[in-house]
Amino acid sequence: MIRVRMPQKKQELEVPGPRRVSDILADAGVRPTTVIVTHGKKLLTRDQRVEDGETIEIISVVSGG
Repeated sequence: MIRVRMPQKKQELEVPGPRRVSDILADAGVRPTTVIVTHGKKLLTRDQRVEDGETIEIISVVSGG
C-alpha cells in the first residue's frame, strides 16, 4: 500500500501500489493543477510511479497577489 498524506485537509489514506501520481490524485479526488506531490524532499511529476510501501504528500498550492 502507498500512504498518501494531505496535511492541509488533515487526511491520510492508503491506496494499492505501484501507481502513477496522476492515478493517485484521481483516486483522492484532487485536481492536479492545484497541488504539488512530494516524496520526502523530492518533487514528483504526474507521470512518476510510486511503489508499495512509500509515503507521499499532496500539498495544496496557494497563490496570492
